[in-house]
Amino acid sequence: MPQKLPVGVQPLLTSLGWSNVEEWWDRWQRLGGVTLARHHWSVPVTDGWIAVVGLTLLSRVESALLQGESVVLGVSALPGCGKSTLCSWVKSASQQLGWPVEHLSLDDFYWPAEQLERSMRGNPWSVPRALPGSHSIDELLQSLATWKETGRITAPRFDKSLRNGRGDRCGSISSRAQVVLIEGWFLGASPLPSVETEILEGLSEQELAWRSRAVSLLAHYQQVWTLLDDLWHLRAVRNDQSSRWKQQQLAFLEQQCGVGYRSSDLADFNRMVLAALPPSWLRNLPLSSVVFDLTESREVREIHVLPRQFSASSSSATG
Repeated sequence: MPQKLPVGVQPLLTSLGWSNVEEWWDRWQRLGGVTLARHHWSVPVTDGWIAVVGLTLLSRVESALLQGESVVLGVSALPGCGKSTLCSWVKSASQQLGWPVEHLSLDDFYWPAEQLERSMRGNPWSVPRALPGSHSIDELLQSLATWKETGRITAPRFDKSLRNGRGDRCGSISSRAQVVLIEGWFLGASPLPSVETEILEGLSEQELAWRSRAVSLLAHYQQVWTLLDDLWHLRAVRNDQSSRWKQQQLAFLEQQCGVGYRSSDLADFNRMVLAALPPSWLRNLPLSSVVFDLTESREVREIHVLPRQFSASSSSATG
């Protein structure tokens, strides 16, 4: 077990049905512990990250499986925080354990190329995707509704390397799953009163216009958020930290895979993340049940277990 556990580990484990940290750790050691599916981490992580974030999320998956119901677990984090790698690893570890788990990203539901181009045309950051409005929300809702009825999740896949990095859909997945993990950089973001007091003087007129557009389109995503049975938030201490983490992540992938990127494109993307939505909306997600506060070195500083303000399981939207 890591020598120093962050504040909040015990309340989190208690919420997952484990009153004794040592017993929880011993059980995971028997199942493989931090070596479980280790090679599936595409970006290097510490044993502490796997234990505190990975294994606790796996414990949440296990508790969902024990419920015997279809459960949607959301993971939200700014780009570079490691949410996609985390969820991909949870799926791989679950497969190793024989658990029926699937991993989706909001990115999988980007519009096909032609419509995606139309939706992003003229944005001041020249990003080819990622903004609210670049996803087929109806398709995502239908995918989850069909899964709830049949137990089979079917979804498109999106390849960001196609069209010289602008991306396009490429194939699809179909599998039986009891737990579906879904992640995204603004997953769970909802309008908050703070929009009127956010610092806006640093934005150009065009950026302000596109922020208003993004805020308006964010309303269409709220129906997806209501389908989340749980939302875990990996929260950076400052929003601009994700820019450095994303740069480190891409540099490592370039070293490993030989796929490069232009620094100007990364700068534009990072600017979009900071400007497109009010920063406080990305820091305070009303539906969060667990929040991991991350330090500048991307270590977990503290964990907060929060009372859910909305319960998907009690909503008529989920049947």
